[in-house]
Amino acid sequence: MRNKNSASGALRTVGHILLILLATVLLVAVFLLAVMGILIHGPSSEARRLFVLSVNETSALKFIPHIYLSDEKVEAILHPAAEESPSAAGDVFVELPFENGVQAGDDAQSGEGAGQVVVSAEPSAGAEWLEVVDIKGATFKGKMMIIHDPSKVIVGTLDNYGAAYHGLYLYRRAGDNEDGFIEKYNAIGGTNAGGFYDPGGGGNGGIPDGLVIRDGAIAYGYPDNWYINVIGFDADHILHVGDMYGRTALELGMTSAVSFTPGPVLVQNGVMRTGLGGGMNPRTCIGQTADGTILLMVLEGRKPDSLGATYDDIARIMYEYGAVNAANLDGGSSSLMYYKGEQITRGSNLIGMRQMSTAILVLN
Repeated sequence: MRNKNSASGALRTVGHILLILLATVLLVAVFLLAVMGILIHGPSSEARRLFVLSVNETSALKFIPHIYLSDEKVEAILHPAAEESPSAAGDVFVELPFENGVQAGDDAQSGEGAGQVVVSAEPSAGAEWLEVVDIKGATFKGKMMIIHDPSKVIVGTLDNYGAAYHGLYLYRRAGDNEDGFIEKYNAIGGTNAGGFYDPGGGGNGGIPDGLVIRDGAIAYGYPDNWYINVIGFDADHILHVGDMYGRTALELGMTSAVSFTPGPVLVQNGVMRTGLGGGMNPRTCIGQTADGTILLMVLEGRKPDSLGATYDDIARIMYEYGAVNAANLDGGSSSLMYYKGEQITRGSNLIGMRQMSTAILVLN
Protein backbone atom coordinates (compact mmCIF):
# COMPACT_ATOMS: atom_id res chain seq x y z
CA MET A 1 0.00 0.00 0.00
CA ARG A 2 2.84 2.36 0.87
CA ASN A 3 4.51 1.71 -2.52
CA LYS A 4 1.26 2.50 -4.32
CA ASN A 5 0.85 5.71 -2.38
CA SER A 6 4.46 6.67 -3.12
CA ALA A 7 4.01 6.00 -6.83
CA SER A 8 0.74 7.92 -6.88
CA GLY A 9 2.37 10.84 -5.08
CA ALA A 10 5.29 10.85 -7.55
CA LEU A 11 2.88 10.86 -10.48
CA ARG A 12 0.94 13.77 -8.98
CA THR A 13 4.20 15.68 -8.49
CA VAL A 14 5.25 15.05 -12.09
CA GLY A 15 1.80 16.07 -13.26
CA HIS A 16 1.97 19.30 -11.26
CA ILE A 17 5.40 20.09 -12.71
CA LEU A 18 4.17 19.46 -16.25
CA LEU A 19 1.13 21.64 -15.68
CA ILE A 20 3.33 24.45 -14.37
CA LEU A 21 5.66 24.13 -17.36
CA LEU A 22 2.71 24.10 -19.77
CA ALA A 23 1.19 27.13 -18.10
CA THR A 24 4.53 28.95 -18.25
CA VAL A 25 4.95 28.17 -21.95
CA LEU A 26 1.41 29.36 -22.66
CA LEU A 27 1.96 32.59 -20.71
CA VAL A 28 5.20 33.27 -22.58
CA ALA A 29 3.49 32.54 -25.90
CA VAL A 30 0.59 34.86 -25.04
CA PHE A 31 3.03 37.57 -23.95
CA LEU A 32 5.05 37.29 -27.17
CA LEU A 33 1.91 37.34 -29.31
CA ALA A 34 0.74 40.43 -27.42
CA VAL A 35 4.09 42.17 -27.92
CA MET A 36 4.07 41.35 -31.63
CA GLY A 37 0.48 42.58 -31.86
CA ILE A 38 1.47 45.88 -30.26
CA LEU A 39 4.41 46.25 -32.65
CA ILE A 40 2.20 45.65 -35.66
CA HIS A 41 -0.96 47.47 -34.61
CA GLY A 42 0.66 50.13 -32.41
CA PRO A 43 1.07 53.80 -33.29
CA SER A 44 4.61 53.46 -34.69
CA SER A 45 4.63 52.61 -38.39
CA GLU A 46 8.44 52.40 -38.27
CA ALA A 47 8.31 49.75 -35.51
CA ARG A 48 5.78 47.81 -37.59
CA ARG A 49 7.95 48.05 -40.70
CA LEU A 50 11.13 46.93 -38.90
CA PHE A 51 9.33 44.02 -37.24
CA VAL A 52 7.81 42.72 -40.48
CA LEU A 53 11.10 43.12 -42.38
CA SER A 54 13.15 41.48 -39.61
CA VAL A 55 10.89 38.44 -39.28
CA ASN A 56 10.53 38.06 -43.04
CA GLU A 57 14.30 37.64 -43.36
CA THR A 58 14.27 34.51 -41.19
CA SER A 59 13.85 31.05 -42.67
CA ALA A 60 11.29 29.72 -40.17
CA LEU A 61 9.24 32.73 -38.98
CA LYS A 62 8.06 34.37 -42.20
CA PHE A 63 4.46 33.37 -41.39
CA ILE A 64 4.17 35.55 -38.25
CA PRO A 65 3.25 38.90 -39.90
CA HIS A 66 0.45 37.13 -41.80
CA ILE A 67 -1.20 36.28 -38.46
CA TYR A 68 -1.87 39.98 -37.89
CA LEU A 69 -1.94 41.49 -41.36
CA SER A 70 -3.43 40.59 -44.73
CA ASP A 71 -1.11 39.30 -47.44
CA GLU A 72 -1.60 42.58 -49.30
CA LYS A 73 -0.49 44.68 -46.31
CA VAL A 74 2.54 42.48 -45.69
CA GLU A 75 3.48 42.74 -49.35
CA ALA A 76 3.11 46.53 -49.24
CA ILE A 77 5.58 46.68 -46.32
CA LEU A 78 8.05 44.31 -47.96
CA HIS A 79 7.89 46.06 -51.33
CA PRO A 80 6.74 49.66 -50.80
CA ALA A 81 7.70 50.78 -54.31
CA ALA A 82 9.53 49.51 -57.33
CA GLU A 83 13.19 50.30 -56.91
CA GLU A 84 15.77 50.64 -59.62
CA SER A 85 18.11 47.69 -59.39
CA PRO A 86 21.85 48.21 -59.39
CA SER A 87 23.44 48.36 -62.80
CA ALA A 88 24.38 45.02 -64.24
CA ALA A 89 27.95 44.13 -63.49
CA GLY A 90 30.18 44.81 -66.42
CA ASP A 91 29.05 48.39 -67.13
CA VAL A 92 31.85 50.03 -65.16
CA PHE A 93 34.32 48.29 -62.89
CA VAL A 94 37.35 48.97 -60.82
CA GLU A 95 40.75 48.00 -62.11
CA LEU A 96 43.31 46.48 -59.81
CA PRO A 97 46.95 46.28 -60.95
CA PHE A 98 47.91 43.86 -58.15
CA GLU A 99 49.84 40.72 -58.76
CA ASN A 100 50.10 38.50 -55.70
CA GLY A 101 49.62 41.53 -53.49
CA VAL A 102 52.27 43.68 -55.24
CA GLN A 103 51.41 46.60 -57.49
CA ALA A 104 52.23 45.66 -61.05
CA GLY A 105 52.77 49.07 -62.59
CA ASP A 106 52.68 52.83 -62.18
CA ASP A 107 49.88 54.44 -60.17
CA ALA A 108 46.77 54.37 -62.31
CA GLN A 109 44.71 57.49 -62.85
CA SER A 110 40.94 57.71 -62.50
CA GLY A 111 39.15 56.34 -65.55
CA GLU A 112 37.14 58.57 -67.84
CA GLY A 113 33.91 56.56 -67.68
CA ALA A 114 31.07 58.07 -65.66
CA GLY A 115 31.34 56.84 -62.08
CA GLN A 116 34.39 54.75 -62.79
CA VAL A 117 36.66 54.07 -59.84
CA VAL A 118 40.19 52.80 -60.35
CA VAL A 119 41.81 50.68 -57.67
CA SER A 120 45.47 51.49 -57.85
CA ALA A 121 47.33 52.04 -54.58
CA GLU A 122 49.76 49.58 -53.05
CA PRO A 123 49.33 48.64 -49.36
CA SER A 124 51.52 50.82 -47.14
CA ALA A 125 55.02 49.46 -46.71
CA GLY A 126 55.51 47.79 -43.34
CA ALA A 127 51.84 47.99 -42.39
CA GLU A 128 50.04 44.98 -40.94
CA TRP A 129 48.30 43.28 -43.83
CA LEU A 130 45.29 42.31 -41.70
CA GLU A 131 43.50 44.23 -38.94
CA VAL A 132 40.42 43.31 -36.92
CA VAL A 133 38.39 46.22 -35.58
CA ASP A 134 35.26 46.52 -33.45
CA ILE A 135 32.13 47.94 -35.07
CA LYS A 136 29.41 49.45 -32.88
CA GLY A 137 26.11 51.16 -33.56
CA ALA A 138 22.94 52.00 -31.72
CA THR A 139 21.39 48.57 -32.31
CA PHE A 140 24.36 46.38 -33.22
CA LYS A 141 27.96 45.43 -32.61
CA GLY A 142 30.39 43.20 -34.44
CA LYS A 143 33.77 42.86 -36.10
CA MET A 144 35.40 43.91 -39.34
CA MET A 145 38.46 42.34 -40.93
CA ILE A 146 40.47 44.88 -42.93
CA ILE A 147 42.64 42.87 -45.33
CA HIS A 148 45.15 45.06 -47.14
CA ASP A 149 46.33 42.27 -49.45
CA PRO A 150 43.32 41.21 -51.57
CA SER A 151 45.16 38.16 -52.91
CA LYS A 152 44.68 36.60 -49.47
CA VAL A 153 40.88 36.54 -49.79
CA ILE A 154 39.18 33.63 -51.58
CA VAL A 155 35.79 31.97 -51.91
CA GLY A 156 35.67 28.55 -50.26
CA THR A 157 33.40 25.99 -51.93
CA LEU A 158 32.29 22.38 -51.55
CA ASP A 159 33.69 19.67 -53.80
CA ASN A 160 30.17 18.71 -54.88
CA TYR A 161 26.72 20.28 -54.72
CA GLY A 162 23.26 18.76 -54.71
CA ALA A 163 20.66 16.97 -52.59
CA ALA A 164 23.04 14.07 -51.97
CA TYR A 165 25.65 16.31 -50.33
CA HIS A 166 25.86 18.49 -47.26
CA GLY A 167 27.62 21.74 -46.52
CA LEU A 168 30.54 22.41 -44.21
CA TYR A 169 30.65 24.32 -40.95
CA LEU A 170 32.83 27.42 -40.99
CA TYR A 171 35.35 25.58 -38.80
CA ARG A 172 35.66 22.12 -37.31
CA ARG A 173 33.75 21.81 -34.07
CA ALA A 174 35.15 19.95 -31.05
CA GLY A 175 34.55 16.24 -31.49
CA ASP A 176 33.91 16.45 -35.25
CA ASN A 177 35.87 14.25 -37.63
CA GLU A 178 35.15 16.38 -40.70
CA ASP A 179 37.05 19.56 -41.45
CA GLY A 180 35.27 22.86 -41.82
CA PHE A 181 36.03 25.47 -44.48
CA ILE A 182 38.83 26.93 -42.36
CA GLU A 183 40.66 23.60 -42.12
CA LYS A 184 39.94 22.59 -45.72
CA TYR A 185 41.68 25.72 -47.04
CA ASN A 186 44.16 26.15 -44.17
CA ALA A 187 42.76 29.65 -43.66
CA ILE A 188 43.53 32.09 -40.87
CA GLY A 189 40.00 33.49 -40.80
CA GLY A 190 36.72 33.75 -42.59
CA THR A 191 32.97 34.22 -42.63
CA ASN A 192 29.90 32.70 -44.21
CA ALA A 193 29.21 33.69 -47.83
CA GLY A 194 26.38 32.91 -50.28
CA GLY A 195 22.86 31.68 -49.64
CA PHE A 196 21.69 28.08 -49.60
CA TYR A 197 18.41 26.20 -49.84
CA ASP A 198 16.95 26.41 -46.34
CA PRO A 199 13.26 25.45 -46.10
CA GLY A 200 11.99 26.26 -42.62
CA GLY A 201 15.53 26.74 -41.37
CA GLY A 202 16.34 23.07 -41.94
CA GLY A 203 18.77 23.25 -44.86
CA ASN A 204 22.08 21.38 -44.63
CA GLY A 205 24.03 23.63 -46.99
CA GLY A 206 24.34 21.12 -49.81
CA ILE A 207 22.25 23.11 -52.29
CA PRO A 208 23.26 26.73 -52.99
CA ASP A 209 20.54 29.30 -53.52
CA GLY A 210 22.01 30.94 -56.57
CA LEU A 211 25.31 30.97 -58.43
CA VAL A 212 28.64 29.44 -57.40
CA ILE A 213 31.77 29.88 -59.53
CA ARG A 214 34.92 27.89 -58.77
CA ASP A 215 38.22 28.01 -60.71
CA GLY A 216 36.66 30.11 -63.47
CA ALA A 217 33.77 27.71 -64.15
CA ILE A 218 30.20 27.45 -62.90
CA ALA A 219 30.11 24.91 -60.07
CA TYR A 220 26.40 25.46 -59.44
CA GLY A 221 23.87 27.30 -61.55
CA TYR A 222 23.45 28.00 -65.27
CA PRO A 223 25.03 30.44 -67.73
CA ASP A 224 21.66 31.74 -68.96
CA ASN A 225 20.10 32.27 -65.54
CA TRP A 226 19.81 35.79 -64.14
CA TYR A 227 21.24 36.08 -60.61
CA ILE A 228 20.61 38.77 -58.03
CA ASN A 229 23.59 40.14 -56.12
CA VAL A 230 26.54 38.23 -57.54
CA ILE A 231 29.73 38.76 -55.53
CA GLY A 232 33.05 37.50 -56.83
CA PHE A 233 36.72 38.00 -57.63
CA ASP A 234 38.60 37.94 -60.90
CA ALA A 235 42.18 36.76 -61.38
CA ASP A 236 43.48 40.23 -60.43
CA HIS A 237 41.61 40.11 -57.09
CA ILE A 238 39.08 42.75 -58.14
CA LEU A 239 35.79 42.42 -56.29
CA HIS A 240 32.79 42.53 -58.66
CA VAL A 241 29.24 43.06 -57.41
CA GLY A 242 25.94 43.32 -59.28
CA ASP A 243 22.98 41.53 -60.82
CA MET A 244 23.92 39.51 -63.89
CA TYR A 245 23.63 36.36 -65.97
CA GLY A 246 25.91 33.46 -65.11
CA ARG A 247 27.66 33.86 -68.45
CA THR A 248 28.28 37.56 -67.73
CA ALA A 249 30.17 36.64 -64.57
CA LEU A 250 32.38 34.35 -66.64
CA GLU A 251 32.87 36.99 -69.34
CA LEU A 252 34.02 39.40 -66.64
CA GLY A 253 36.75 36.92 -65.76
CA MET A 254 35.40 35.95 -62.36
CA THR A 255 37.37 33.00 -61.07
CA SER A 256 35.25 32.61 -57.93
CA ALA A 257 31.83 33.94 -56.98
CA VAL A 258 28.67 33.44 -54.94
CA SER A 259 25.29 35.11 -54.95
CA PHE A 260 22.77 36.02 -52.31
CA THR A 261 19.16 36.86 -53.08
CA PRO A 262 17.65 39.33 -52.27
CA GLY A 263 21.01 41.03 -51.93
CA PRO A 264 21.41 43.91 -51.93
CA VAL A 265 24.39 45.60 -53.51
CA LEU A 266 25.46 48.23 -50.97
CA VAL A 267 28.03 50.34 -52.83
CA GLN A 268 28.73 50.26 -56.55
CA ASN A 269 31.45 52.17 -58.38
CA GLY A 270 31.92 54.50 -55.44
CA VAL A 271 28.22 55.33 -55.01
CA MET A 272 26.44 54.27 -51.82
CA ARG A 273 22.94 52.95 -52.36
CA THR A 274 20.24 54.25 -50.01
CA GLY A 275 16.67 53.32 -49.14
CA LEU A 276 17.61 49.65 -49.05
CA GLY A 277 15.42 48.85 -46.05
CA GLY A 278 15.74 45.49 -44.36
CA GLY A 279 14.95 44.63 -40.77
CA MET A 280 17.32 44.47 -37.81
CA ASN A 281 19.16 41.17 -38.17
CA PRO A 282 22.64 39.64 -38.05
CA ARG A 283 24.56 40.71 -41.17
CA THR A 284 27.62 39.66 -43.13
CA CYS A 285 28.96 41.82 -45.96
CA ILE A 286 32.06 42.37 -48.07
CA GLY A 287 33.57 45.39 -49.81
CA GLN A 288 36.73 46.64 -51.51
CA THR A 289 38.35 50.05 -51.20
CA ALA A 290 40.17 52.03 -53.88
CA ASP A 291 43.56 50.68 -52.79
CA GLY A 292 42.43 47.07 -53.10
CA THR A 293 41.79 46.49 -49.39
CA ILE A 294 39.02 43.99 -48.64
CA LEU A 295 36.51 44.83 -45.90
CA LEU A 296 34.83 41.77 -44.40
CA MET A 297 32.26 42.49 -41.70
CA VAL A 298 29.92 40.52 -39.43
CA LEU A 299 27.40 42.28 -37.18
CA GLU A 300 25.68 40.31 -34.44
CA GLY A 301 21.91 40.29 -34.08
CA ARG A 302 18.94 38.80 -32.22
CA LYS A 303 20.74 39.46 -28.93
CA PRO A 304 19.65 41.74 -26.06
CA ASP A 305 22.80 43.84 -26.50
CA SER A 306 22.86 43.64 -30.32
CA LEU A 307 19.47 43.53 -32.01
CA GLY A 308 20.96 43.69 -35.48
CA ALA A 309 21.47 46.02 -38.44
CA THR A 310 19.50 47.07 -41.51
CA TYR A 311 20.82 47.08 -45.07
CA ASP A 312 21.16 50.86 -44.87
CA ASP A 313 23.30 50.47 -41.73
CA ILE A 314 25.81 48.18 -43.39
CA ALA A 315 25.87 50.22 -46.61
CA ARG A 316 26.80 53.30 -44.60
CA ILE A 317 29.54 51.46 -42.67
CA MET A 318 31.07 50.03 -45.86
CA TYR A 319 31.01 53.45 -47.50
CA GLU A 320 32.49 55.21 -44.47
CA TYR A 321 35.36 52.71 -44.45
CA GLY A 322 36.09 53.58 -48.07
CA ALA A 323 34.42 50.78 -50.03
CA VAL A 324 33.94 51.56 -53.70
CA ASN A 325 32.13 48.25 -54.26
CA ALA A 326 30.32 46.31 -51.55
CA ALA A 327 27.48 43.82 -51.19
CA ASN A 328 25.47 42.00 -48.58
CA LEU A 329 26.17 38.30 -48.03
CA ASP A 330 23.94 35.72 -46.36
CA GLY A 331 23.01 36.82 -42.84
CA GLY A 332 20.76 35.75 -40.00
CA SER A 333 21.70 32.52 -38.28
CA SER A 334 24.52 31.93 -40.80
CA SER A 335 26.46 35.10 -39.88
CA LEU A 336 29.72 34.22 -38.18
CA MET A 337 33.38 35.33 -38.14
CA TYR A 338 36.41 33.22 -37.25
CA TYR A 339 39.97 34.45 -36.74
CA LYS A 340 43.18 32.85 -35.48
CA GLY A 341 41.69 29.76 -33.92
CA GLU A 342 38.55 31.23 -32.40
CA GLN A 343 35.06 32.37 -33.23
CA ILE A 344 35.11 36.12 -32.64
CA THR A 345 31.44 36.95 -33.19
CA ARG A 346 28.41 35.34 -31.58
CA GLY A 347 26.01 33.44 -33.78
CA SER A 348 22.25 33.77 -33.41
CA ASN A 349 21.40 30.11 -34.07
CA LEU A 350 20.40 28.37 -30.83
CA ILE A 351 21.98 25.08 -31.89
CA GLY A 352 25.26 26.60 -33.04
CA MET A 353 26.90 26.93 -36.45
CA ARG A 354 25.10 26.22 -39.71
CA GLN A 355 26.39 23.98 -42.46
CA MET A 356 26.97 26.22 -45.48
CA SER A 357 27.56 25.98 -49.21
CA THR A 358 30.30 28.60 -49.41
CA ALA A 359 32.55 30.76 -47.26
CA ILE A 360 34.73 33.85 -47.64
CA LEU A 361 38.18 32.86 -46.38
CA VAL A 362 41.39 34.71 -45.55
CA LEU A 363 44.56 32.77 -46.25
CA ASN A 364 47.60 32.93 -43.99
